[in-house]
Amino acid sequence: MRLIPAIRIFVPAAIMIMALSLCLTITAQVRPGPMPPPVNAPPTIVMTPDPHPDPPPVPVPEIIKRFTQNEDAMFQAHNNYNYQRTVRVQEFDDKGKATGELVITTQFAHAADGRAFEKGDKHPESTLKSLELDYEHLDTLQKIPLLPFLTSQIAKYDFVYAGTQKLDELDTYIFQVHPKQVDRQHAYFDGVIWVDSQDFVIVKTLGKWKTELGDVATSEFPFKTFDTYRENVDGKIWFPNYLRSDEIISTKSGRISVRLTVKWEDYKPSAPASATAGPGLQN
Repeated sequence: MRLIPAIRIFVPAAIMIMALSLCLTITAQVRPGPMPPPVNAPPTIVMTPDPHPDPPPVPVPEIIKRFTQNEDAMFQAHNNYNYQRTVRVQEFDDKGKATGELVITTQFAHAADGRAFEKGDKHPESTLKSLELDYEHLDTLQKIPLLPFLTSQIAKYDFVYAGTQKLDELDTYIFQVHPKQVDRQHAYFDGVIWVDSQDFVIVKTLGKWKTELGDVATSEFPFKTFDTYRENVDGKIWFPNYLRSDEIISTKSGRISVRLTVKWEDYKPSAPASATAGPGLQN
């Protein structure tokens, strides 16, 4: 198993429970998040540029302030949850039939001393015929933050309000997000985000991750545009639960379709002898 570094503040168990209860302001009701698309649905199309919507009922700077503060709180809360991640890569023929597949399932948990670790099958059987993909190539996914829009990152982006949209049962504000500049060491998001108008949390993102060298992708891991959904895990806590990316690649026998899906499931609070204190979620 591989240890994952994590920043933690060690406190007694009783204080941990009180801190999480107060800091996260958990509500009793768990509202459903937006539903991921059906398995065989076509890829989502990114919104057209230059929107001209009417002003939102809440000032745009206030919306941005609230969802970034909530992102901070959920980022710290994430350090106190165990979960399972399933990565699936598929190849399809010209009729849309799956011809090859690789599935890697990993559990992320915490040891008794609070350290985070992952365990799972690092060498699963693959039936992929064109992509030479294994566990090590998934490091590309590690460059994509699960909760990227922290207050410390906001100055690096331009946010353009693009209107409102109904996502299943949620009313959302839409923002186009573009990095102000890029470098070689860090990946920056370029795309669209959807913010729940009730809890002021990000519930969906669609876009690419870029560096100075271009899109975050490799020949072994060719996926570039990521459509990511979040679920309401525990009251006002929203964590990613589904990601999808579709690409067309060239092979010796022609061009084929490939698909990446990632599912995060079974979020459960961990119970190490530590807790991470953080800001409360903003309404």
